[in-house]
Amino acid sequence: MKIFRLIRRVTQILKSKYRLSKYDNYTIAEYFREQGAQIGKDCFFSIRNIASEPYLVKVGDHVGIASGVILATHSLGWIFRDRIPDIQIFGKIEIGDNCNIGVNAIILPNVTIGKNCIVAAGAVVNKSVPDNSIVAGVPAKVIGNVEDYFKNARMIWEVQKPEGYMSELDPNIKYTPREFDVFRQLPKNKKLLKEHLIKIFWEEEKK
Repeated sequence: MKIFRLIRRVTQILKSKYRLSKYDNYTIAEYFREQGAQIGKDCFFSIRNIASEPYLVKVGDHVGIASGVILATHSLGWIFRDRIPDIQIFGKIEIGDNCNIGVNAIILPNVTIGKNCIVAAGAVVNKSVPDNSIVAGVPAKVIGNVEDYFKNARMIWEVQKPEGYMSELDPNIKYTPREFDVFRQLPKNKKLLKEHLIKIFWEEEKK
């Protein structure tokens, strides 16, 4: 009997992995929606599991979620199960439009991330984040605002952008993240970026 249960479990895992392999970082949103999550348009997910209770997750438009991110929709109840065997505590998670959640960040139950926010890599977010904020740390705290970060990022990009890079982009067109990625992955653009960054970070440092 045990061997049959094991075979059934292995079969389920293989089927799940095969199904997930059909999705990429953009189309995986369709899978999350099927599980009950509310996902907006033009999102990017490096994760393949949205949450243990996906129906408690709401993600806005143009949200990027990096690898290793955990959206925790339930709290620990294990140590109380000798008193209440079925005890469980749940909470929803909401992420507003135009947010970026960094590598290995953890967002805990009953947290709302406002619009236009950046959650730094490794942050543990245990309380809601106001619009236009950058949060980092354990527990996460507001360390800046997005507009100041953008001004600084723009100045850096003016130095780091190679001449002719992404020249295929039409300034009058608003591209989706997936369309942008197509241009970014063109051999010409990858070569230009590689050569320029090597020059900036390695060759010029030697002078």
